[in-house]
Amino acid sequence: MAPDIEHCETQRLNEEQAVPVHHGRRILPDGQPPASAWVETEDERPGDNTSSPGENKRLLPSGPPSKHKSRLQAGLTLGVHPPVKYKYPPANKSQKTFLKTKSDKKSERKANLIALLKPPYFIVSMIIVNVLIHESIKDADVRALLQWNPDSWWREPWRLVTYGCVHASHLHLALNSLVALAVGWPLEREQGWWRVVVLWVGGLVAGALGAGLLQDRVRVVGASAAVYALLTAHISNVCLRHGHISLWWFRPLSVLVLGASEVCWALVRTPAPARAAPHGEHMHSPYEYVAWAAHILGAVVGVPLAFVVFTGENSRKAYVIACRVISAMVLVAGVVVATVCYAQVAAAEYNEEDMT
Repeated sequence: MAPDIEHCETQRLNEEQAVPVHHGRRILPDGQPPASAWVETEDERPGDNTSSPGENKRLLPSGPPSKHKSRLQAGLTLGVHPPVKYKYPPANKSQKTFLKTKSDKKSERKANLIALLKPPYFIVSMIIVNVLIHESIKDADVRALLQWNPDSWWREPWRLVTYGCVHASHLHLALNSLVALAVGWPLEREQGWWRVVVLWVGGLVAGALGAGLLQDRVRVVGASAAVYALLTAHISNVCLRHGHISLWWFRPLSVLVLGASEVCWALVRTPAPARAAPHGEHMHSPYEYVAWAAHILGAVVGVPLAFVVFTGENSRKAYVIACRVISAMVLVAGVVVATVCYAQVAAAEYNEEDMT
């Protein structure tokens, strides 16, 4: 039986609470919980995402459980951190290709195939026009009005372009048509039809004027000058779009191969001894000579004219800008030289007519 309170001695443990003591034994106060348990828990270490359960022992509080900062439950637990939205780095080209679905790849292949098989409308149109003219116009006098004649081109300026629609034979027409389709198809698909039109007309004009100065006794027919302009324009196109076209090395190689074949053909073929008749009269065999001057001038003008007219992904690079400036200067110099030379020829012929 517990003694009365008056027989007990008191001892102040602290300033706030006095605990009764009976003969050296301490009586716990009524507000104190009966017992507390020791548990193993994990101390939160800021910045550590790979911590293992800790071994520090801590006495649970007697009051209602408080909410832990790291949201850990009592007892042996693993560290749990709040979810954070992870930002993945941007995918590169290979990863984007890998992440494409089957339907996306199929649609892309279909679009590329349609773009690849898109016909060159201008080149096909010119081939059809050339075939129709070659098959329908058989009169030599009418054909003579269309072919290039250096004696009367300033009075009949359409000859600068129309001679490209007249061909000497079916073989001549077939070769020009096949080469024009082969070299013009990728150009028209990549650069557009109107740029190919400018290149075609520029090659014809340059070939006619060059043949009039270097081979003034040869009448020129055929679209070979325009075809050679399209051929050499691939060099400029490769510079403008380098890194964005596949098999870029094949295009300059084709230029070298076709140029070498043209030189061999000119050396092997023996020209007939024919001369152009004066004052617009046509010869009996006006197509025996190969107009190598028209071929060379058409090929030469193709590179600078393409640099000026064409566009591409590398248009803003320094070397492309320099090539464009040089090409423009070359074209202007060529126009000036042709104008001066033909002005002298016209003045000499005018003086001969006055003398007669």
